[in-house]
Amino acid sequence: MNERPHESSHAAVLAASIQTNPFEYSSSAGSLPVLTSTAHNRSARDEMNLAEFPLTVLSTRTDPSKKTLEFKDSVRGKNGEILERSWIITGADKFGLPTASDDEVLLGLLKLTVDSGIRERKIFFTRYELLRTLKWTTEGRSYQRLQKALDRLSGVRIKATNAFFDNENKAHSTRNFGIIDGYEIHSGKDVNEKTSFFTWSETIFKSFQVGFIKKLDLDFYLDLQSAVAKRLYRYLDKHFWYKSKLEFDLFTLAHEKLGVPRTYQFASSIKQLLDPAFEELKERNFISGFSYGGKGKGSLVTIFSAQGKAKVLQSPQKNSVAPTDTQREPIESTSSEGSDKRQEIMHALIERGIKAPQATRLIAGRSDEMVLRIEKIIQHFDLLVKNQSRLISKSPVGFLYRAVENPETFVLSGEQKQDRQQSFQNFTRQDELQPLKPRNKVAEAEKSDPTKLPQTTEELTQYIIAKTHALQAARASLDPKQIGAMTAEVEKALTNLRTCISPSRFREAVHHGVDEKILKHISFPEFEAWKKK
Repeated sequence: MNERPHESSHAAVLAASIQTNPFEYSSSAGSLPVLTSTAHNRSARDEMNLAEFPLTVLSTRTDPSKKTLEFKDSVRGKNGEILERSWIITGADKFGLPTASDDEVLLGLLKLTVDSGIRERKIFFTRYELLRTLKWTTEGRSYQRLQKALDRLSGVRIKATNAFFDNENKAHSTRNFGIIDGYEIHSGKDVNEKTSFFTWSETIFKSFQVGFIKKLDLDFYLDLQSAVAKRLYRYLDKHFWYKSKLEFDLFTLAHEKLGVPRTYQFASSIKQLLDPAFEELKERNFISGFSYGGKGKGSLVTIFSAQGKAKVLQSPQKNSVAPTDTQREPIESTSSEGSDKRQEIMHALIERGIKAPQATRLIAGRSDEMVLRIEKIIQHFDLLVKNQSRLISKSPVGFLYRAVENPETFVLSGEQKQDRQQSFQNFTRQDELQPLKPRNKVAEAEKSDPTKLPQTTEELTQYIIAKTHALQAARASLDPKQIGAMTAEVEKALTNLRTCISPSRFREAVHHGVDEKILKHISFPEFEAWKKK
């Protein structure tokens, strides 16, 4: 995902975006030797809802007595409300729950669908073709293994409560759906005669068509050794579109996103399970590093992309297929402090119609408190749009621009205008606001032509980027114990703040404090000193 996503819901555009790339299979260790081919399209896709929550157990065998998996989390919805989500998977009584290898088959089926142009729910194929796609052998046990996987995938049902993102309506919804409605297998003697077929469920196929899919490196995925690494790769690969640094509650990541059994009750046992998967992804240059923080049930894990920046912020390339700006889910409640938060807010402004140079100008130099306030203004704006308010009827984008340009005077719902103005009279760091207020003809000209950014604002933007990269490199190189000690020190210093704000805001405050300690540790210069250098 090295390009900014650019997706279309039309099948013809999807088909046109698929490029054929030569590849060679090589021998690898394992019970099933791989095949050899010289030219085959290895460009694959992943459905974003199925990348967000597990579909299978983490082993190749399941307990016959267990027919249900359940996962839960919470996210912030489009209008700012907290949504409690649940993802319940039930398997057919006869065939049981899907296994880890069934995830491979699912991605193989999606690969065949993409190759066909995503035109029909019913996809014709040969078993030989699918086995080659999966790098499995064409011996008898592989055919049996494939049919059992299709049985389990056909029998599974998912009850998603507030957990299925409807990309057409840009909102989370509640659905009860299956993956595959049915299949037929015809052996036949001619391996090139496509008489076998499977049929996607209407819900899943509609999600394909409205573009809620992303690119997936199928070779990379299949070559990973452990089921944990494969599941972790799919989940991180989705979220690295929006951030280059991800932070999760350790237990939520393990139990709710990867499907680690809940018998792993202690942070130490979870780390012991995840460490090899993280190391494998690091060796394969997918992540640059990871670190743990906090203690016990408050344990956190921070993961850094090897790319060093969010891929959705990179330059667009023609016909790339992945989630677009307007296809992204609402910002989720994992962690979003510092520069990552600024990138998210800039991205939110762009997807609502504000041009990229304007968004950069509006965010550059803002204090953390102001950035969080701008986020609330965006949520308020979304609510006005939903209610078709007269306040924005003439120019919604103009309304949003003016509100974000002067967030200190904008009155949100529930605020009194006088109170809002009085509270901001106490700000002493006026330099945080000055770059955003045109005071002369030059500034007015800049406002009319936002591509002509003042040099100071450009330098501030470059400074923020440089500081972000320095932090990422430092976190990746520092001993996790050292970062843990810093975290404990900051948490202790902010103890009195814990009862005054939400847990997510407290985590943001702690990590901002840790970032400041790291910057001090590596002697990263202040803005003016950095400018001189």
